[in-house]
Amino acid sequence: MSSEFAREIESFNTVKIIPAFMKKIFEAYCRLVRKHATSNYSRLVRDVIIYIDSDLSINLSLKKLAEINGVSASYLSTCFKKETGKNYADYVNSKRMSQAKHLLKTTRLQVQTVAQYCGFPDMQYFSKVFKKYTGYTPREYREIKQNRKNPDHQ
Repeated sequence: MSSEFAREIESFNTVKIIPAFMKKIFEAYCRLVRKHATSNYSRLVRDVIIYIDSDLSINLSLKKLAEINGVSASYLSTCFKKETGKNYADYVNSKRMSQAKHLLKTTRLQVQTVAQYCGFPDMQYFSKVFKKYTGYTPREYREIKQNRKNPDHQ
């Protein structure tokens, strides 16, 4: 989310839109907090989920998140799987793929840029993971989604 807001700020050409933008940030943050403020997760797992959702472009390795939260990677992995029902790496990748699909559908960013925004500095690895999750390469996915929006291709 923070990367998306940073990109938006960079596109500003006037300060007049700042109050509306600040409201947008505040509302997005509140939605994020509400979405993850659930009592069925421990504080540790909630904090990790919020951290993941805050910026998918950064290093989200299990080891790093464990260090940030002062626990071992194996303990975090066990807690995360037990409480969410999902493997940590699968959870992060599914979030990244969801963001990638959104960016491919709604922007004209280069696929390499989308990969970087989603935490994949290696374009080939991004394409491999994307195809595993969607059945399409990123370019194929974008083309299909753009053609569905165009009534001449339905």
